[in-house]
Amino acid sequence: MNAPHHDAIVVGGGAVGMCSALALAQSGRRVAVLDRGRAGAESSWAGAGLLAPMRPWDYPASIWRLCVESRALYPALADTLLRATGIDVQFLECGARLHDPRCHARATDWLERQGLAYTWERDRGIDWLRMPWFGQIRNPRLVKALRMALPGIGVTVLEHAAMRRLRVDGDGRVTGVEARRDGETLVLDGADVVLATGAWSGGIVPDAPPVTPVRGQMLLLATPRPLPAGVWLLPDSYLVVRADGRCLLGATLEDAGFDKTVTASARVRLRDSAERWLPELRGATVVQQWSGLRPGITDGEPVIGADATRPGLWWNTGHYRNGLAMAPASARRLTAAMDGAAGG
Repeated sequence: MNAPHHDAIVVGGGAVGMCSALALAQSGRRVAVLDRGRAGAESSWAGAGLLAPMRPWDYPASIWRLCVESRALYPALADTLLRATGIDVQFLECGARLHDPRCHARATDWLERQGLAYTWERDRGIDWLRMPWFGQIRNPRLVKALRMALPGIGVTVLEHAAMRRLRVDGDGRVTGVEARRDGETLVLDGADVVLATGAWSGGIVPDAPPVTPVRGQMLLLATPRPLPAGVWLLPDSYLVVRADGRCLLGATLEDAGFDKTVTASARVRLRDSAERWLPELRGATVVQQWSGLRPGITDGEPVIGADATRPGLWWNTGHYRNGLAMAPASARRLTAAMDGAAGG
């Protein structure tokens, strides 16, 4: 089955892929998004929605710059999605408290060099490094809102459509994709193809970036008493409290391939690591446990831009633990690069 011609075809319907589609459509392109399952149902849904690396001083400066750019874009994106869909994605400047003596000195040195505000607080008998600029987003709402908004600006969203191969013309230029959907072959032609395929990027085409899945397990807790909205960064875990009091406890880092099984050992380990510092969690009930697959990459840097050897092929992948924190800026950078290429 043939689909209409598109200016850009985005393969991968997570937050990075859908933000890319949004930015490309806003640049005047006719865009299609393909996802092997439901759009937004993989790591974008499974994450905690943190809008900064948990310990940004441990990351390359380029990662922090992308997060800063995205942070500046999120208020407008949240407002656009609210007006288009009625969904409040709960962009929240909630702040974060860090307790990890292993990195306190390194953290304060970095914060001062960046000119970022921080204070020290004594609470629960513990010294906390308070970072008021830390933010969060309600990521399941974000991907739901993106999925709803895209068709309204002319983006075609094709779910349960697994890419089988790239289409290439006689000059070696990528011109589209072939996918499998509902037992049929779906052919999409386009001027450019963007692979925003997350943890699946490493094997999607030959000579792909070295992306591998890293499993992360999380818990949703019901606490006996409500906690204020915010983020607690602990030595071996973190707690995110939403605006409505829902508490997310995460997250493991596991080399388990594409296995998304949840385990009792992870549940015990996460709870033990958090309850030591936050005694309020000792009476909490586990409401839900789930896992997601982060797109880990060897050198830690996401791949955003043109493929090195295949004209017409572009990448936006390898964001590891910070895909939500970097998605809007990654999409803008990708669009700028594609605009530059189109302009000659």
